[in-house]
Amino acid sequence: MKAGQGAVRGKSRTAGAESRDGQRAAAPPLVSGALPVVGHAPEFLRDQLGLLQRGYAEHGQIFRLRLGLRPAVFLAGSDLIRWAFRETDEGIEIGPALAFTRNLFGPDFYFLARREEYLRQREVMLPLFRAKMMASYLSIMERHCAALVARLGDRGTFDLPSEMNDLVLGVIMESFLGDGFSRSMPASVAVDFRDLMRGLDPVTPPWVPAPHLVRARRARDRLHGLASAAIEARGGQRADPPDFLQELLSARAADGTPAERRWVIQMALGTTFAGHDSTTGHLSWAVADLLQHPGELGKVLAEQRGYLRPGEPLDLPTIHQMTALQRALRETGRLHTVAPVMIRRAMRPLQVADATIPAGADVFIAAALSHRCPAIFDAPASYTPDRYLTAPGLAAHLHGFGGGTHRCLGEHYAGLLAHVVVSRLLERFDLTLADTPKPVPTPAFKGVRSPCRVRYRKRLDSTTPQRA
Repeated sequence: MKAGQGAVRGKSRTAGAESRDGQRAAAPPLVSGALPVVGHAPEFLRDQLGLLQRGYAEHGQIFRLRLGLRPAVFLAGSDLIRWAFRETDEGIEIGPALAFTRNLFGPDFYFLARREEYLRQREVMLPLFRAKMMASYLSIMERHCAALVARLGDRGTFDLPSEMNDLVLGVIMESFLGDGFSRSMPASVAVDFRDLMRGLDPVTPPWVPAPHLVRARRARDRLHGLASAAIEARGGQRADPPDFLQELLSARAADGTPAERRWVIQMALGTTFAGHDSTTGHLSWAVADLLQHPGELGKVLAEQRGYLRPGEPLDLPTIHQMTALQRALRETGRLHTVAPVMIRRAMRPLQVADATIPAGADVFIAAALSHRCPAIFDAPASYTPDRYLTAPGLAAHLHGFGGGTHRCLGEHYAGLLAHVVVSRLLERFDLTLADTPKPVPTPAFKGVRSPCRVRYRKRLDSTTPQRA
C-alpha cells in the first residue's frame, strides 16, 4: 500500500454503522506496553517516536494509546491525516482539545473562540502573512542576521539552539510586536516565553498550584504588561508603512467597533509565541542536518554562489530560486517535525477505516510518524533532499504545518526566516558541529537540545556583511 491508500473508505459515519463484513466496528486497537495506572504516558514522554512506530508496526495507520482519562487515538498516513483535516469543524474540533491553554491565552483567542469569532480573527490575520508584508519582514530578518554575524566575529564557537533561539525571538518580536517592543524588552523576556511554553500542560488541571503553571501565569502577566506598554508608547501614531501591530490595532470587532486592546495584545503575543519555539527548532535542525551531510551542504553552497551577490540584500524572487536549500529545509521538516502531533477532539462517534473513534476521544494527527512511513517515503530515516527533485509530489505528504482550512498561516514566514538565516550563516562562515545534535526531551516541540556547539571560521571568500 503506497501513500496511505485504502486507509479511509468514503466519508466518516456515526458509530453503530457496520463495517463491510457486517460486524460492528470496534475501537482502534491498543498498542502493547501499557503500564498499570499510568498507561503509555511515561514512554510517550521518554520516546514518543519510538512508541508511535511500535503502534504503526503492530496495528497500521490507526491505533490507541492510554495517556490519561480520555481515549487517545493516533492517525498516520496521508489518507487518514487528510481525512482528519477535512473532518475538522465537523466530527472533530480543535478548540475543545486545546481547552488547557485557555488559562494562558484567554477563552476567545483564535482556536479557542467560537467558530464565527475564530473565522473573523483568521480573516484579520490572513493579509499579515501575504507577499506585501513578507517584504517588510525580510528586511527585519536581514538586519538581525547581519547583527548576529557582526557580533560573532571571525571565528569561535556558539551554542546552536541558544543562538537560534535569541535570533528568532528578536526577529519575531520586532515583526509582530513592533520595533518599540523589541528595543525596550528586558533580558528576562526569553525566560518568560520559555516559562509560558512549559505551562502548556494538557494533564495537570489549571487550578492546581503546580510550580510550572504558576510560573507560566506570571510570565503571561509580565508579557501582557510589556506589550501594553509598547502599544501605549506609540501614542496613537500610526506606523508608516503599517506593520503587523498597526494592522491589529486597526482591526474591527464583529460589530464594527474598534478591536479591544486586550484582543490586540492576545493576538500579538499569541502569534509571537506560536512561531518562536517551532521556528527555532526547525532552523536549528536545518543547520545541523546540513553540517552532518557534507554532500548536501556542498549543493547548497554551490547554489549560493550562483545567486548571492556580495553586499546585496536578499529579495523574495532570489530566495524562491534557491531550490536546493528549499529541498534541504523540506527534508529537515520531514525528519524533525517540530510539532510531531496535532490534537483534535472527537465530538461524536466516528467510523474510520475499520474502527470507531468514540465521542470525547482525543484524536492525534501523528505527522512525525507519517513522515517516516515506508509506504510513502523510500529509506524514510535517511536525509535525502533530492527525493523532492525526483518525486515532487512527495511534498504533498508533509503535514508539519497542518492542512485544510486551518493550515498554519505562518508557514511561509517560517520558511523565509530559515532561508535567510541559513544563507547568511553559510555565506559568512565555514561551520562544523562540535556535538551530536539530540532532540529536546519534551512531548511537544522537538527542537535541538542545548548544548549543541558549532565551531565557525570566516570563509576565505566571504565578503564583509551588511551593517545591522
